[in-house]
Amino acid sequence: MKIELRRINHNPKLSEETNAFSAEIWIDGEHAFDARNQGQGGCDFYRQTGRWTEAEVNAWLKAHRPIRPFQGLTLEHDLEAEVGDLLAHELEYRRLKRLLRTNLITIERGQIFQYPLRKRPLDLVTRAVTVTNPAAVIVNTGGEEVMRKALAILLAAN
Repeated sequence: MKIELRRINHNPKLSEETNAFSAEIWIDGEHAFDARNQGQGGCDFYRQTGRWTEAEVNAWLKAHRPIRPFQGLTLEHDLEAEVGDLLAHELEYRRLKRLLRTNLITIERGQIFQYPLRKRPLDLVTRAVTVTNPAAVIVNTGGEEVMRKALAILLAAN
């Protein structure tokens, strides 16, 4: 079962305790649910639009996703956890894309570093960083695989 979010509308100004968002949930290429959260600490709301029920999706996720430890508890994976993970991934991807416009982003020693460009050309800042750290992986020019690695590091840090 491939679950993805589409048409994500996130509103950080309304996000108090949880993320305020609306999105479409697609399962195996079919629109399955509309999702939303008002951002005030409550659960996500789902409106079924496809053939799957929330209970069916939760049962599949419980059987196919690992149990996660959280503050001394073990949590089974469900649709809300899946949507939360997908939303966190998308929001971090958007943040990284914004940072790439004004910063050199590198992966160094398994961590993400950012170097503000401050109107300096990207190649000049890149040369300065790689002279001092030749092992630095440049995210700005690294392609999709490097971007995925950078996202994984950022998500693991949160």
